[in-house]
Amino acid sequence: MRNYIIKRLFYSVIIAWGILTVTFILLRIGPSSPVDRYILNIAARGSDVESVRQAIEARYGLDKPLLEQYFDYMGNLLQGNWGWSFSASMPVMDLIGSHWIYSFQLILLSTIFAILLGIGLGVLSAVKQNTRFDYAASIFSFIGISIPNFWLGLMLIMAFAVNLGMFKTYYDTSYSIWSLENLRQLILPVLALGTGELAGYVRYTRSSMLDNLHKEFVTTARAKGLPERTVIGKHVFRNAMLPLVTIIMFDLGSVVFGGAYLTEIVFGIPGLGQVSFNAIFANDYAVVVAVTLISTFLVLFINLATDILYTYLDPRIRYE
Repeated sequence: MRNYIIKRLFYSVIIAWGILTVTFILLRIGPSSPVDRYILNIAARGSDVESVRQAIEARYGLDKPLLEQYFDYMGNLLQGNWGWSFSASMPVMDLIGSHWIYSFQLILLSTIFAILLGIGLGVLSAVKQNTRFDYAASIFSFIGISIPNFWLGLMLIMAFAVNLGMFKTYYDTSYSIWSLENLRQLILPVLALGTGELAGYVRYTRSSMLDNLHKEFVTTARAKGLPERTVIGKHVFRNAMLPLVTIIMFDLGSVVFGGAYLTEIVFGIPGLGQVSFNAIFANDYAVVVAVTLISTFLVLFINLATDILYTYLDPRIRYE
């Protein structure tokens, strides 16, 4: 296992380097640069635009050849210098350090909500197969999977914030992260982000539970006189969880890369998604690359954690 982890970490660094390089090149070959947002204000005041542009580009190395910019950025990155944010006028590390907590709280709460409720409903649906509860859970799972989280977010805002006035139409950063007021205003974002994942977990849990309920070890356990609760909880559910681990971890990676970012934009949550969205339109190279790199490492770490967790859930799995 140790050799396998070392090998995976090596491959993870190579993959992250590749993604970082592609992102760097795509941003640099764009038609505009982060200097342009300053040039517009300077032009409005009648200053010499071209001389100011040259001065700013020279200061931040944007006038150098693309290959030289690439090596300079990589070198600074290895030294812990992630660059300067033009859109926020601060170091990129400071910008990320002040906004990551908003993304973390949204991802954490929506994941807990989806896993606990989704798996619980899936188990009940399998145990109560072909009942009204099972049919209702199946219908909900199909609808939930089909609805995009950003559209659901907009509908929740229209229904509960605009029409009913139960919530604010914007995210209020004046509340403390650990306050009840902050948790309350996260209800709609968590519902928007977690509903799709929840619906998927209901469907997959039901399918995996039903697959294990008809196996011989369940018949043997019942023949021994074990209580049904023990048969379901200790034998069926434990075996059904193995394929669910892959699905949960895969969904967590997709939430980090896309779902949470879109939800932040819809609800105005100032997390890394909102920061990245603003940076893209401002051509803020350093911020976009930094957020992409962080997301990449998170997904790679989640994949590695999934493989390690497999060995604990199923002792038969061994990595060579």
